[in-house]
Amino acid sequence: MYKTGDLARRLPDGQVEFLGRLDDQVKIRGYRIEPGEIESALRNLEGVQEAAVITRADSGEAELCAYIQGRDKNDVRAQLALVLPGYMIPAHFVQIDTWPITPSGKLDRKALPAPDGAAGQESYKAPRNLTEMKLAQLWEDVL
Repeated sequence: MYKTGDLARRLPDGQVEFLGRLDDQVKIRGYRIEPGEIESALRNLEGVQEAAVITRADSGEAELCAYIQGRDKNDVRAQLALVLPGYMIPAHFVQIDTWPITPSGKLDRKALPAPDGAAGQESYKAPRNLTEMKLAQLWEDVL
């Protein structure tokens, strides 16, 4: 009915079953994001030869993961933040030497390696004192 980019079908009982997207657009934390736009911004950075951006749900929640070739990944996040809004900055950056290719010669996005740990995210730290224990208990009760 509407050209939204969503792919769906009507079931015999009249309900609509969502099958996915016709394009590469993803929704992360309420924002609709085009990975191709992030890839283009990455390729425009000096020293980046090639880039690919995919969503990964290794930790349960979908996150953007950028794969770059030709430049050290350590300063890419800061450079990308100058040209893209915060919600479009990938959570993970992986430097890659050779791209996995399908038999037809295209990038095999499913074969891209998982990122090492969670970039920019700290691991769990136990409460250190009574105040932190009380705060943690309050949040646990609320959530």
